[in-house]
Amino acid sequence: MIMETSVDLLLRWAHIFPAIVLIGGAIGGSLLAQPAVAPMARGAVIGGIVVMLGTGLSMMMSAMATAPKGWHMWFGIKFLFALHVFAMLFLLTKPGVAPEKRKRWQISAIVGTALVVFAAEYLRHLRGA
Repeated sequence: MIMETSVDLLLRWAHIFPAIVLIGGAIGGSLLAQPAVAPMARGAVIGGIVVMLGTGLSMMMSAMATAPKGWHMWFGIKFLFALHVFAMLFLLTKPGVAPEKRKRWQISAIVGTALVVFAAEYLRHLRGA
């Protein structure tokens, strides 16, 4: 029981922490009118995306057995929004982009993240957690 809880907490932390770091960069860059993610950080962005995908899919597999009606649909919606955010974060590492386009990508990543968080909380509501 304790081991299961520890693994669940570790997976959850490993899923949320890279999201905080990457979106924090997008928000910070947006507020400071600077590029959100430097091209040198492309490897870190890809690493964060891989960690979030891996931990998210692992948590999804453990939750699917007891998922209530509607959960799978909302998970799919959340996953599509997350893929959009990943694309925006990856594009922010592209060098030589016009500032206007970079600003749109930053805003799109932030709005997409808000939608991912909303969908995640609704999934928790559906599960009664």
